[in-house]
Amino acid sequence: MKKLLTFFVAMIASISLMAQVTTSSISGKITDNNRATLPGATVVATHTPSGSQYYAVADANGNYRLLNIRPGGPYKIEYRMIGFQTVIQEGVTATLGETKILNVRMNEEAVGLGEVTVAAEAISNGMDSDRAGATTAISNEQIMTLPTISRSLNDVLALTPQAATTSNGLAIGGGNYRSSYVTVDGAAFNNAFGIGGNLPAGGSPISLDALEAMTINVTPFDVRHSGFTGGAINAVTKSGTNATHVSIYDYYNNDGLMGTKYGVKDELGNFPERLKLSESLDNTVGVSVGGPILRDKLFYFVNFEYQSDIDPGQTHFARESEDDEFGGGTQYNASSTMTQAVTRTIAPALLTTSCWPVWTGTSTTTTSSTSVTAW
Repeated sequence: MKKLLTFFVAMIASISLMAQVTTSSISGKITDNNRATLPGATVVATHTPSGSQYYAVADANGNYRLLNIRPGGPYKIEYRMIGFQTVIQEGVTATLGETKILNVRMNEEAVGLGEVTVAAEAISNGMDSDRAGATTAISNEQIMTLPTISRSLNDVLALTPQAATTSNGLAIGGGNYRSSYVTVDGAAFNNAFGIGGNLPAGGSPISLDALEAMTINVTPFDVRHSGFTGGAINAVTKSGTNATHVSIYDYYNNDGLMGTKYGVKDELGNFPERLKLSESLDNTVGVSVGGPILRDKLFYFVNFEYQSDIDPGQTHFARESEDDEFGGGTQYNASSTMTQAVTRTIAPALLTTSCWPVWTGTSTTTTSSTSVTAW
């Protein structure tokens, strides 16, 4: 009985750990000019926005591993060894759920020579030759600059080449739109009942302004990614930095911002015809707050979002008088007593909070083209 209970507990634990990779890694090999390995060399990686530091020491083969570091960056990495010049790499970005390979060659220290600084300016596209499997990495900068009307995760997920848009959501790798496995900070965000689209809450289970990075794995060879037949979609939320930051945003659209003129212009250049629009509203208001609790150690991030919608009814209306034309190319029906249906929806507010110690989460400025930011 005890063995059977242990077996079931192990099965539940393994299921809960599927596709819950929320960190990144950096590894590589340290050698000298003669390609000889340098065991004992120290590696210090500093997360520039938060000041968090991670340490590693090269093994007997000169290999080092920085495990479970915060996704994103940029990082400043220092390589030190007695008798050799210090090598510094800046602007290094770590991709969520992936291992970035950085091999370093150190020069012997000479009198009068300073330390060597290497500045990395290129942005990794997630297509490293050392990585196994097809993966698309999406950074916070891409999420913030991506044009989206519905503010849905599906608009972001469409950046992967293996994605296809269906009537019920996004399908990845030729699978069904329900075949993908979506996690945010390790928690499942799937449509468990299979009713409606591929994501709950109309494709917006969490605010886009609360996301730090995302990855879409189609054919990963990493055993930590499992439980799917389409794509493993993994996202992490933001954390704070050493700088307190407040961002306020509002996305607004209604029928007053839509055009109503149509037809052929008259001799004065005006449109004699006007469309009668249904009442509509799409308004999303949100605020994000992040900052330090203990500098370089503990941070907080809070995001609140409120959505209010008015969905229009039919596009054809009842005639206002019997003299009005109806049918054909007009938007009026024959009956003069038909009423218009308007659906009003107030979505529940989304509240995202995170309070992370140094080894998880990350944070960057939470602003977009329509944001008002205060420092």
